[in-house]
Amino acid sequence: MVILSIFAGMMSLSVGSSDSRKNRAFYEHFTDSLSYVRLLSVERMQPMGLRLQADKQGQVAPVIVTLSNPYIAYQTADISVGNRDNQPKNAMELSADLSSLSDSTGETQPTPSWEVESEVSLPELPAGVSIRVQSLDASNSTSTGQTQTLQPWFSDQSVPQVLWFGTGQATPVNIEVIHDSRLVGEVITIMPDGSMMIGQGL
Repeated sequence: MVILSIFAGMMSLSVGSSDSRKNRAFYEHFTDSLSYVRLLSVERMQPMGLRLQADKQGQVAPVIVTLSNPYIAYQTADISVGNRDNQPKNAMELSADLSSLSDSTGETQPTPSWEVESEVSLPELPAGVSIRVQSLDASNSTSTGQTQTLQPWFSDQSVPQVLWFGTGQATPVNIEVIHDSRLVGEVITIMPDGSMMIGQGL
């Protein structure tokens, strides 16, 4: 009985250690991916985000999404009003421009949508691991730019929980990776300037 007890204890330690390694590997891959998303968003001048969504089995998992065709409505409106200024604009500037253009033309403009980003694949969540996102913007106005009229893709319920605007800025949030009610790694903080801090909040 003593030998069996010792053997069972060794097995439980081995399983626990294996789970810990898997969780840590996920955490490291996850933080690396978030850093890459920030750089990619700025390089493209295109909004990107982290969304928590349920898969077919009902398991909530993180995915990286991109605002597809962010310039299509501006280009359509640009042609319709005969504007030949081809100076490139980022998606946040387009949001302000289109608020007046969509009303003046009287036509429904093509609407960009959030699509899963094919260039960034997040690791599969280990068993028992979840991700929690907490906004650090109490008013939720600064992070979404609500000082101006917003287009639906910046203000409706489909907006990702974490958003990089493509301008170098981002929604300030804390991200926690949780396993059995305990933190895996340290709290990840996305700062308003888009940078990421580990273990230090605002």
